[in-house]
Amino acid sequence: MTDRARSPLKFSSIRTRLIVFLLMLLLPVLSAIYWFVDRENTRYTDETINSYLNIGADVFDFSREEHKNTLLTISNALTRDWGFRNAFGAADRQTITDAAQTLLTRSFGAADIMIITDMSGQIIVDTSEPGLEALPPAWIDMINTAASTGDGVADAILALNDVPYQMTVIPLFLPTPVAWIIAGFPLDNRFVDSIKSSTASDVSIVRYLRSEDAATVPRQVIASTLLPADHDLLARGLDASIYSETQRIAMSEADYGTLVRSLSGRAEQGEEIVAVIQRSYQENQANLAALRDRLFDFSLAVVCISLLAVIILARGFTRPVLQLASRVQRIERGDYGAALPSEQVRGRDEVAGLAESIDNMASGLAEKEKVRDLLGKVVSREIADELLSNRIELGGEEKVVSVLFADIRGFTRLSEQQTPSQTLAMLNTCLERICAAIEVHGGVVDKFTGDAVMALFGAPVGHPDDALRAARALLAVQQAMVAVNNELSADAGNVRPALQLRLGAGLHTGLVVAGNMGSRNRMNYTVIGDAVNLASRLEGLTRYYDVHNVISEASRQALGEQAQAFAWRELDLVRVKGKQEPVRIYELLGPREALDARTEAELAQFAQALTHYRNRQWDAALDILRALQETSPLTLYQLYSQRIVELRGTVSADWDGVYAFNSK
Repeated sequence: MTDRARSPLKFSSIRTRLIVFLLMLLLPVLSAIYWFVDRENTRYTDETINSYLNIGADVFDFSREEHKNTLLTISNALTRDWGFRNAFGAADRQTITDAAQTLLTRSFGAADIMIITDMSGQIIVDTSEPGLEALPPAWIDMINTAASTGDGVADAILALNDVPYQMTVIPLFLPTPVAWIIAGFPLDNRFVDSIKSSTASDVSIVRYLRSEDAATVPRQVIASTLLPADHDLLARGLDASIYSETQRIAMSEADYGTLVRSLSGRAEQGEEIVAVIQRSYQENQANLAALRDRLFDFSLAVVCISLLAVIILARGFTRPVLQLASRVQRIERGDYGAALPSEQVRGRDEVAGLAESIDNMASGLAEKEKVRDLLGKVVSREIADELLSNRIELGGEEKVVSVLFADIRGFTRLSEQQTPSQTLAMLNTCLERICAAIEVHGGVVDKFTGDAVMALFGAPVGHPDDALRAARALLAVQQAMVAVNNELSADAGNVRPALQLRLGAGLHTGLVVAGNMGSRNRMNYTVIGDAVNLASRLEGLTRYYDVHNVISEASRQALGEQAQAFAWRELDLVRVKGKQEPVRIYELLGPREALDARTEAELAQFAQALTHYRNRQWDAALDILRALQETSPLTLYQLYSQRIVELRGTVSADWDGVYAFNSK
């Protein structure tokens, strides 16, 4: 036995199956442990990052709030300054500007700019460089918001020279409101650096124009503690519309957890400024990777130790099982003898019991194989399998079956020129060729009746295309008879005239009863019913029409669209003996693609003659038939010509064109 032949046995050995079973048991468990630990560590990492981000966001909010409070304190201090109030009352612009600059200097960077306007928003003093000519609409909105509050205080994030500023506004009372004091500090790199020094989280200020299509929103990183190379990655990866959830953005060195805080309020359209708090996953991922490596090493060690234990335990158990497997292989090849010696499988355990059962099975299979071989010589292999695979009892079932009758003609003349043994040998040769042609197309030979064969397509085993198989088998049987006649001609030589055998075949598709027929002591699997009788009658009609085959319209319709692949000649509309319903019959000529133009024209002419015949247009039909006889003297044309002569003037007005046969 080759290595390839032995490999399935090795793969299906008990030792291998135990190893596979162990792996199937361990791998899911270890994988589940690995997945659970990995998931928990990932969840812990995410929770840690989220915690850091929330702390950073809280520190950012707290720091911004402190700066706003400082701005209010500075602005209030200016409104209470006696010199500033006198200078404002005297409209001394220079003194007002000096007072504002002095206050900004004393704020130690808590405020960077200060703008003083009248109550209508006209600028009086502006410390920014370059200064504003007029307040933008957003600044006017902040002043209007302050005017609508009870204490006259408001704040907002406003852009100045393309830099976002945290702005506050309060009124100046003398004693009625006479001016607005606006103070602010920039949300720049200095501010975000101060937040990072407190939280160890990266902070960025991002501005974007909100639109309906969030994917096309342009983003600009105004200030950030990230590396310059990461600014573009942040701008492209950030979804500024997500405020409550942590985003994961790939940066140049690692992934960053990202949390967004709105600074200018959420609006459907217009400019919006957000603060982005970020924390790197790098440190946590390194710890997670180290833990994964330890888990993998542990799992690998468990698998190796378990496999070693299984191999040691299975070695003493698999040897007798392999011997039994070898015995089963020999049985599979048909070697039912040579039972295992008793010393090879010892004991009274399950393996020894299995060995005894295998020997008993081999004996039973040997007997059954003898019966199958004998039965296969009496009936077809399919029928033998049907009888052996089911309970043997009388009865049957209804099936749609294509029944083929094939009768060999010419043996009477053949027997006059040969001895009986030679005739029988020739008959067996013909029947063997016919059976081979039937079986190669999936048909089942039901019985032999002298020099005739009855074959079934659809019982005992059915196929979706049984009608097509039957049509192809019929053509193959005709070709087989052609080959037999060629051999007879070659054998005859010049000693005697060549012997020619003809085949008449009838094919019909219909409902039959298929099953075991006979007595309880002797039975036969066959089919019975009107469909069988009609197929036999059609085979008999081949002599009358002098054609090779006669096929019913039911068989032609059973082919469906496949019928278009064959060439047909409609023969007649007949009522066979014992049947009341007329049957339209055809001759199957062969594949349509093999049909030449002359034959195709002849078929069309005969079809036209049939039409005239059934319409009782006798002269037109006779003209076509006589023309056909001149070119192709078929018995069929002569038969119809004689029939017209007999029927002319004798048929009634309700004649349906059906020709009735009174004999089989």
